Amino acid sequence: MSFTLVERANSRSYSLVPTPGESSITLQYLMTWSDASTQPNEGQILAAAGTPPSRISSTVYTGDPYLKTMVIREVSIEPVRERQNAWIVTHRASTRNGSLLSQTDGSYCTCTRATVVRSTAMYRKDAAFPANGTVAFASGADIAGTKVDTNGKPKVYDVPQQLVTIETQYDRTLTAASPAAEPLWSVYTSYVGQRNSAVFLGFPIGTLLYQGFQTAPEDNYYRMSHTFLYDAWYHLDQIPCPNPTGEPILTNGGVSIGTPAVPILQVKDVVYLQRYDTLSAFSGILAAADLTALTSPKPLAIA
Repeated sequence: MSFTLVERANSRSYSLVPTPGESSITLQYLMTWSDASTQPNEGQILAAAGTPPSRISSTVYTGDPYLKTMVIREVSIEPVRERQNAWIVTHRASTRNGSLLSQTDGSYCTCTRATVVRSTAMYRKDAAFPANGTVAFASGADIAGTKVDTNGKPKVYDVPQQLVTIETQYDRTLTAASPAAEPLWSVYTSYVGQRNSAVFLGFPIGTLLYQGFQTAPEDNYYRMSHTFLYDAWYHLDQIPCPNPTGEPILTNGGVSIGTPAVPILQVKDVVYLQRYDTLSAFSGILAAADLTALTSPKPLAIA
């Protein structure tokens, strides 16, 4: 006594959408019970019809790498009323791996950007930045530029910044249903607080800071977001050189204000402080396919 499932002729239908949308295939089967003298119970019927989530039948994907990513999400069972012990079984399977002819897993990558500012103390205007924003804190070298403080009190300056969020997806399963390796959580974490050592997404060396990642499961995938922060000042701060009591060392800046003119003092020396000393290429965060999907969007424009 057993069940037999036979795919109905011309029953397959597809719905294809771009990644990370859910592309699907719908399959219909005629399921029959082999023993006319007995009646299967409900548990047997449900077990024989298939249980989500599971992979589609090998007779459907027949070696096709895209169809192998399909996972059965929904099973419906309807009795054939004019026939004993027969049911129409419908499988709706889906994948978030793109469409048949274009994308494959790992090629989905989008980027969102937003402008923000960082309010910081500015003692010198138009001071030159060190190469790549890399400095030795105790170098003692004044950064030059135009003095703009008043008796040691700096101006407040809004440094232009750009918040960059890159979203990718990660398939958590393999075609053999064995669990895939988890994403490189520890590698991503090790990049936190590091700046770019090479031009990345068009941002100059040393200006882009990796702030971390966020992830959430969706079906058998992870939706992952990586956050970066661009800073026009290379993430540097201007620090006045202090005296032994910690107060800025002031000197006559040759500037007077008010009527009658009152001379003011200004900070003698200013240095840069870099809190993020380490540079990295970020090669462990985004794969080459991710960057290609980001920089070479499809479809191509029609000439």
